[in-house]
Amino acid sequence: MTIKKRLFVSNILMIVIPAFLAVLTLAAGLFIFFSAALPDSGYRLLSRHELEETRSDMAAEAVSWLSEQDADKKEGIAARLNRAAEQNQIFLIIEQNGSEVGRFGRETAANQEQLIRALEEMNNAGTISDGNTDLYGEQITVNGGVYQLKLFNPVVSVEGQKFKAMAAVFALFLVVVVLFIVFLTNRFLTRFVFRNISNPIKILTEGVRQIHDGNLSYRISYSSRDEFLPVCEAFNDMAERLGRYAEQSQKGEESRKELLAGISHDIRSPLTSIRAYVEGLLDGVADTPEKQKAYLATIHKKTIEIDQMVKKLFLFSKMDMGEYPYLPERLNASREITDFIIASEDEYRRQGLKIVINSLPQNAFIDADQAYFRSILMNLLDNSAKYRQNETGTVTITGMSTGHDLILYIDDDGPGVPEEALPKLFDVFYRSDPSRKSPNQGSGLGLAIVSKSIERMNGSVRAENLPNGGLRITLRIPLSERTQEK
Repeated sequence: MTIKKRLFVSNILMIVIPAFLAVLTLAAGLFIFFSAALPDSGYRLLSRHELEETRSDMAAEAVSWLSEQDADKKEGIAARLNRAAEQNQIFLIIEQNGSEVGRFGRETAANQEQLIRALEEMNNAGTISDGNTDLYGEQITVNGGVYQLKLFNPVVSVEGQKFKAMAAVFALFLVVVVLFIVFLTNRFLTRFVFRNISNPIKILTEGVRQIHDGNLSYRISYSSRDEFLPVCEAFNDMAERLGRYAEQSQKGEESRKELLAGISHDIRSPLTSIRAYVEGLLDGVADTPEKQKAYLATIHKKTIEIDQMVKKLFLFSKMDMGEYPYLPERLNASREITDFIIASEDEYRRQGLKIVINSLPQNAFIDADQAYFRSILMNLLDNSAKYRQNETGTVTITGMSTGHDLILYIDDDGPGVPEEALPKLFDVFYRSDPSRKSPNQGSGLGLAIVSKSIERMNGSVRAENLPNGGLRITLRIPLSERTQEK
């Protein structure tokens, strides 16, 4: 049950329960009050008005009984008189000329003689009482005869002051009881409603404490179908995301440490060479113009290596922060690849790399930044040139279109990489040479830039070893919505 429904039910019960219990308490209190206040709580006639009406009815029945001549009817009237007298605890005596002619009901008065004498002093008319029993006297005339009616009944009366005091005590007691009922009802309904609020709050508080203490694997178990269920689910989702962010942050921290170590290692090697050759020049080791020229050429080469590495590092950092401009345009992939190879073929041939274009799909257009696309090709070819194992290495470029994507295969005949290194090949500063004993083969930034570039193009890249040796890089790039030139 939701909290909204619980509050609705609670508000209804807050009215119904106290009202119902108050009615029961009032009924029970009235019964106890009248039992204590009235001498005979079982007496049917509790008011003077009812008593007078009953006396009048019984006097009328007595007249009918006295005037009736038919024996059967007379007996029926007598039965009614007896029944009425017994029901109302009245004892009726009918006399004529001092002789009793009829008696109805059970004799209840203990002091009949005293009451009768007192009534006679009142000319046998009116009401006389000894405090326990009332005697009512009345004379009636039936068929010319005069009859005396005497009706005895219990007295139902309470002293005024005592009755008021008892009524005040009863009213105070009733108010206290009703307030106590309202208090108990409120306590019960409060627990009924807030138990399902306080428990989830405690659960959430414990979850927050666990997250605060660093336990990001903590999850809340909550199954009640109420307003707190989406909150607990959101908490678990938040904890899961925090866990992923913490894991990514830890990996990022490790990557930064690895990046710093890689930069330090890869820059230190050429700087050491530059320093050594500069000291050789200063110390006069290079004592001939030929040696000096060779030393300066080496210094120049190492300077270029540092410059290229710094440029790649700068490019990667800008890409990683999303600050490097990306200006996509509609490119003919086959033409871009062909133009790039024609422009750089001689340079790669000098580096000992032969480039072969096997086949490329015609009119395969992609939406990409030309600088990014050419950077991908350049870094992949540079990587193949640096890691070739023959004097002249070969790279084969093959392309195909699947209808939605352009797929490019860049295969080389190099040594390949260990299988366990394939998933990490595009991580920044990762090289399959864990000891980094061959810094002249590159820093590993090139493939990381390839991964960042292809990611900006909404594509993907993966590496695999070829069955006959060598490494295959597979690029998957989404085709433009228009694959044909207008």
